Amino acid sequence: MVNWRIFRAISLRSLALATVVAAGSLCLSAAPAGAASVARSLAANIPIGALPQTCDRAPDGDTCVNAVVVALDTARADIGLGPYVLPADFNSLHGTEQILVLSNLDRIAYGLPPITGLSTTLGSAAQSAMLSDVDPDPTSLLGDLSVYGWTSNWAGEWANAPYAYYEWMYDDGYDGPETSNIDCTSAAANGCWVHRRNVLAFASAGTLSLGAAVGTDASGNSSYATTLVWTPRINWTSYSFTWAQAQAEGAGAAHNGRLARHRLAKRHQHHTSH
Repeated sequence: MVNWRIFRAISLRSLALATVVAAGSLCLSAAPAGAASVARSLAANIPIGALPQTCDRAPDGDTCVNAVVVALDTARADIGLGPYVLPADFNSLHGTEQILVLSNLDRIAYGLPPITGLSTTLGSAAQSAMLSDVDPDPTSLLGDLSVYGWTSNWAGEWANAPYAYYEWMYDDGYDGPETSNIDCTSAAANGCWVHRRNVLAFASAGTLSLGAAVGTDASGNSSYATTLVWTPRINWTSYSFTWAQAQAEGAGAAHNGRLARHRLAKRHQHHTSH
């Protein structure tokens, strides 16, 4: 049996980005043929750029969410990946569900096992952390598990959940005074790209479950918290939303991939002509 050692590696608190990492000895499996090599860090930040003014008054509306999806697709293209193949109902999904979908599409692109779904057990830890602007710590909920590993991310004051996810994945490195990851104090700091690494953690076979919360903190600011737990044990938690449900709505589907490429081309044309 693998003996895991769970410990807090990084703990950050701010209204920018924060994270906690729990680590152990991982046995990494080879990625399937055709999968991209896992890019747990990028050579440079890819800033999201200007978003529509609509994001100030309707951050969860179609205009703002679509603009963030354009930025996500563009960032993916910059690193050699195709656009996100989203479910048909993506814009109407809860922010936690949007984070699950985006996380799995990135994990699958790199040949990593997908997250089963949003754990009702872990959701309580994420909710408490979201309200308090801190990193979720799920260890008190995992006492019945003899082997497990976990990572956690937190973000605050971004317009919506896809935007917070964008910052974790594409703008988590050092950028001088524009750096939003407060643990990335220099280009060589270990904290740079840690949020991206947390999303892409755990290549071993087992069960992956996500606890997530999206809402406002005690000060009324937007707040986002996630914790990803790996365990070899199955059926240890129930799920409020699953990857299978997202797939049923077209997440990752080949025919949606053609629509996504069309969407990216059309939106690039729109943005470059105005």
